[in-house]
Parts: sequence; structure tokens; C-alpha cells
Amino acid sequence: SFHVSIARNDTIYILGGHSLENNIRPPNLYRLKIDLPLGSPAVSCTILPGGISVSSALVTQTGDKEFVMVGGYQCDNQKRMFCNTITLEDNNIEIVERETPDWTPDIKHCKIWFGSDMGNGAILLGIPGDNRQLISDANYFYILRCGGARDEEEEAAQTCSQTSTEDPGDSTPFEDSEEFCFSAEANSFDDDDIDTYNEDDEEDESETGYWITCSANCDIDINTWVPF
Repeated sequence: SFHVSIARNDTIYILGGHSLENNIRPPNLYRLKIDLPLGSPAVSCTILPGGISVSSALVTQTGDKEFVMVGGYQCDNQKRMFCNTITLEDNNIEIVERETPDWTPDIKHCKIWFGSDMGNGAILLGIPGDNRQLISDANYFYILRCGGARDEEEEAAQTCSQTSTEDPGDSTPFEDSEEFCFSAEANSFDDDDIDTYNEDDEEDESETGYWITCSANCDIDINTWVPF
């Protein structure tokens, strides 16, 4: 369970995962190739070396052949703080470690994190709030922007920045969503692609919320503002 899958053209790669039977995360790496001849599809599975021991990681696509894997767990309640660049070309996969973001103290010390691919090389990363918050079950979010392939000199010169300059120990952290980048230039993404928080849009700051996005067969009113 909780493996990572990446697809390109007619090939799917499956990495890592959590074996619930014996509670281990073996460094699995499988390649599934789907051929579509006349008649039934033909599926072949190949076990490859060089897998990664990880579960519940997040993957975003940064180029036609390049993906970035972030987060996940390497064992129970121990987050995997490393990031990897995954390149798919023809029938080959290459996995290399890349420079990690400058994680905030709150992200480093929390036991649980979660998130989702937002597309365009961006990942939404969330962590639970702590007891210092007024709302005990609150979650706080970051947006990670992952750049594409670059020369090693340029990549080594990249730094990670967080918009907030306040010390988390002196104030309430993550008052709204914050954003930081790693291995990406400022002009790699259009500002119109990312929804940013605007406090003027919110009349009552004590009740933040989000708009519902529904599928066609959902009976919830898509115009409802749901308290978060």
C-alpha cells in the first residue's frame, strides 16, 4: 500500500510502498509496460534495481520527462526529508537525490505531513497544528514550487525561501498559507496559476473556509462556502 506511481506514454513505474503484513517499506521498483495490439492489451511487469524505501510520497511533473518526488515516510512516524528527481526516457528510469528545501522548524518537528500535486511543478504540503493554536484540529499549509532540470552550477546556487521572516517560536506560525520555493526560478511559474490568499476577501477572519469543487454527479451545492 501507499506506493508511488509515475506514468509516461505506455509505461508505469511503481516505487516503494508499505507492506502492511510485516510493517516494512521495501525499496521496490517495478515497470509496467502496456502494449495495445489488435485484441486484448498486453501487460508486462519487470522488477528493476535501484528502488527507494518510501511510502506516501508526493510527485509532481516538472518537465516532459522529469518528475520530482517530495515527502513521504521512511518508517513509522519518521518522515523522509529527502527529495528526488526522477527522469523517464524510453524504457529507462533514473532517480537521483536533489537539494532539499530549507524546511521550517514546524515541518521538521511534526510527525505527520500530507499533501497533493497541484500541477505545473507545485505541491501542496500540509501539517497538523499544535496545541498553541486556538483551533486544536487546524492544519497549516505550504506550497512547494519545484523547478525543471538545470545545470549543476545553477542548481547548487539555488536557495529556498519562506515568505515569513518571523521566528515561529515568537508568534503563531502559519497564520495563513505560506509559500516557499526550491530549485526554481521566480519566473518559472505564472502568478495567475497559483491562488494566493487575500485577507481583504475574508470579512470574518475567525471562520476561514474553502470553495467546494464537485464532480458532475455530486449533490453538494458547489457555491457553498465551507468553514475550514
